Amino acid sequence: MQVGADGQTAIEQLVKEAQKGDPAALAALYERFFDQIYRYVSFKSGSRAEAEDITGDVFVKMLESIHSFKWQGHPFSSWLFRIARNLIVDYFRRAARKKTVPLEVAAATVGTTPDDMSRVVETNLTMADVRVAMQGLTSLQQEVISLRFAGGLSVSETAGALGKNDNAVKALQHVGLKKLRTMLAQQPLQRVATGRGEV
Repeated sequence: MQVGADGQTAIEQLVKEAQKGDPAALAALYERFFDQIYRYVSFKSGSRAEAEDITGDVFVKMLESIHSFKWQGHPFSSWLFRIARNLIVDYFRRAARKKTVPLEVAAATVGTTPDDMSRVVETNLTMADVRVAMQGLTSLQQEVISLRFAGGLSVSETAGALGKNDNAVKALQHVGLKKLRTMLAQQPLQRVATGRGEV
């Protein structure tokens, strides 16, 4: 999400106040960035429950280490998303050791109407298709696309989160999206499961 000069100045002021221990400033930063971080983490983890836990951990880490944050030419959001990326890496390491699979579709559909259930299943299948296709991209291409579209970061914010320059991010995004489109077009359609037609 592109933040204008006024918005960036307001965020900088909030960070300064939060570094002094102002609880209102910390709460405002939480409110400002929660949705973006949650969307990114949810997309990367594929699990709503895990996304809630990891997103909460991002803000705990922010609280614990904001006093050491220093402006280095990148927006504050880049620092937050770096924390989120590190926690996601930790999550996948733990998940690989546990070998568990979340039952997100089943959990999400409890107590819903058939129409709601159909939409949840369709959304989960669509996101699953994208996640499968993204496995064919390089790890940097995956991160750029996740940060830009799931996290809603600008090119500059993404560059800061990844430690790259803007042109590198643009190139990774361009090549990654082109490859992703090709791979999604090659995937077999799963229309029977979602009631959208024939295979």
